[in-house]
Amino acid sequence: MSTNNTPNITFSQKPKRKSRWRVYFWGFVAALWALAAVWIYFPPPAAIVESVYTRGLYRLIVGVLTPLTERISFSVALVIVTAILLGFPLLWALVWIFKRSVRGKSHWNGLAWGLKVLVVLPVLVFWWFVIFWGAGYQRLPAEARLELDDTAVTDQESATLRADLLKVIRRDVVPPGHRDIPAALAAISEAMGDVILEWDGTAVTLPKGVKATPPGMLLSQGTSGICAPLTLEPHVDGGLPDTAFVYVAAHELGHVAGINNEAEATLIGYVAGLKAQDAFARYAVALDAYLDLVRQLPSDQQKGAIDQLPVIAREDIQKVREAAARYRIDWLRDVSRKTYDQYLKSQGIKEGRKNYSKGISLFTYAWRKGLATIPADAPPALPAPEAEAEAEADTAT
Repeated sequence: MSTNNTPNITFSQKPKRKSRWRVYFWGFVAALWALAAVWIYFPPPAAIVESVYTRGLYRLIVGVLTPLTERISFSVALVIVTAILLGFPLLWALVWIFKRSVRGKSHWNGLAWGLKVLVVLPVLVFWWFVIFWGAGYQRLPAEARLELDDTAVTDQESATLRADLLKVIRRDVVPPGHRDIPAALAAISEAMGDVILEWDGTAVTLPKGVKATPPGMLLSQGTSGICAPLTLEPHVDGGLPDTAFVYVAAHELGHVAGINNEAEATLIGYVAGLKAQDAFARYAVALDAYLDLVRQLPSDQQKGAIDQLPVIAREDIQKVREAAARYRIDWLRDVSRKTYDQYLKSQGIKEGRKNYSKGISLFTYAWRKGLATIPADAPPALPAPEAEAEAEADTAT
């Protein structure tokens, strides 16, 4: 007589099961947001980040990612960001239309779907950022882990460094048309791996080069390179002339090596570039370091220091200025710089963008300790006719 009771039990269980999983899901999302707040306001001690993350987990992540992204010629990070910025609004619109026209749902139901994604997606990206890159901002500073003497740099030290770098620039200058950017970057990458192993005691997997963005993509914003924190791909603006491309790439490779701090990325870029077994790599990095030191001179002495450079080096400097002027968009540069300044401060770098200027000071501290050397006996670049003529002119004067 009672033949229709069983189906009622079966159908009543499905909504409960679905409701239970929904509770689990949103509980998990809430937990991620709570942990994000804890990370932001109560970050772990630097020593733990240094040993567990930077020299442990990060090495594993970059060791897996680098061989994969190196095989892909285009920027994976750029594809991901474009897909999120353009794909999500489009998908939201399609879901909204589907729910309204096919499922017969209300406009609010379609709107709610996108709002839910906007609750979930940011926290997932946040933890992606922290695990793949952001945690490294909390590592021990270079002064502590390398036990550097960070007393003020003296005028004599700066003068000695300028003189030694000038010798490298004059010896290793490679004329345009004889420059091999991929070879220079591969040499810097190899040298940087050696330096990281020596300094940290653990090896790191580095790409042999960087990816060039469309010309002006970064220069229009007042910057020239970036390490994508979600994929650990180093990028340099494709509009930069060859010399600047190499020394900016050295900085970005420093980020991939597990160095988030801008000044420290400059330090490792200088040390590795000067150690590289490639004349053009040494020349480009030495020129960048030399210019950093010149900027610290009184304004009336800067021109004299620039005039000591070979003609080719002065032409390279002019090409960088022209590239920056060609692509720069003033309002975009101002917005970008203010945004990045706040970003760096939010990651614990109190001086913000001013942190860049500390790179040459860190290099001097490392040089004091013998951790940074300026090669005096490296084989010179093979002289092209232009370089030989210029060397003779320099000698005559």
